[in-house]
This record gives sequence, C-alpha cells and structure tokens, in this order.
Amino acid sequence: MRTPEAVQQLKSSLGDAVVAESNTHGETTLEVHKENLVAVLSLLKQAPEPGFEVLMDLTGVDYLTPEKRTKVVYWLHNPTNYQRIRIVVFVPRDAAIPSVTHLWEGASWYERELFDLFGVRFEGHPDLKRILMPDDWKGHPLRRDYALTEEPVEFKHGVKPKVPSEIIPNVKSYKTV
Repeated sequence: MRTPEAVQQLKSSLGDAVVAESNTHGETTLEVHKENLVAVLSLLKQAPEPGFEVLMDLTGVDYLTPEKRTKVVYWLHNPTNYQRIRIVVFVPRDAAIPSVTHLWEGASWYERELFDLFGVRFEGHPDLKRILMPDDWKGHPLRRDYALTEEPVEFKHGVKPKVPSEIIPNVKSYKTV
C-alpha cells in the first residue's frame, strides 16, 4: 500500500490518533498522541497492507520551548514499494512512552540509545539501561540543557577519553584556574 492510502486507512481506523500531518519533499510525517502510538505503528506494520514492516530508524530531537520535551521519531519503510513514512510523538520530560520491542526486536537498541542520551523512558522495554555512556553517568548528554563541560568522557569498550576543546575547533575551555 502506498503512503497516502495507508494514511487514509489509519485516519479511518483510528480516528483522532493523528494530531498533525505534513508532507515535505514527498515524505509524509504524522504526529500522533502517545496513547495511540502502538496502535498506529501496529496498523502501519501490518503485512501485506499497509506493509511498513521495516523500522529504519528511531531517534529523538530535544526541545526547550514551548516546554521541555523530546520529539521521538519513528522512520518506517515499506520494502515492497519503497514508500516511507515518519511517525512522531512528543514526550514531556520525565514521562514515558510504550516500548515497541514487541513489534520490532531491533527497536531495543534504539530505545536504549534514546534513554541513555535523551532520558526517554520506554514502558515495557525488556532491558532499559545505558548503552553508550558509563553506567554511573549522571544526566542525558543530548538534552539541550545539558551543561557542556571540559570533563573527559570515558566511553565503554575501550574508546579513549576525549576533552571537547581538544576535538572541536574554536571551543574554548571553561575550566577555572
């Protein structure tokens, strides 16, 4: 099923689940209520129709205004006709959304990354823990209000620590002498 027909089926089946719809450069984005997220994704994944069976990516964008929240973006792909659709849901800070690991096992890694870097909690996730930052790390470094520091960050798996001013040109150190 092509994207416009899938959107129409979604709207007729789930009524007010869709908050907003936009089309940019031929790609459709639907904003949905978090209460309807799993139902929307389940309907879109159904094979053979609509058939958006592939979760290509799951990422986030952090916002400070008009309120502190994270936009969680699901990129879906239909492998039979190469159509794509984006589903977005806004999550207020310290709120949770349902996990979709029961729909796509691979979502586990994406959800852990969003938890680690943005602080988004996924209810029902089988093993929600940090994936990139050390287990004892405080905070979520991709939030826009996360303080930039000159503290070397030691990542897992033997990656050498880096100091921001040493790897980013024109960044001055804010260490006090």
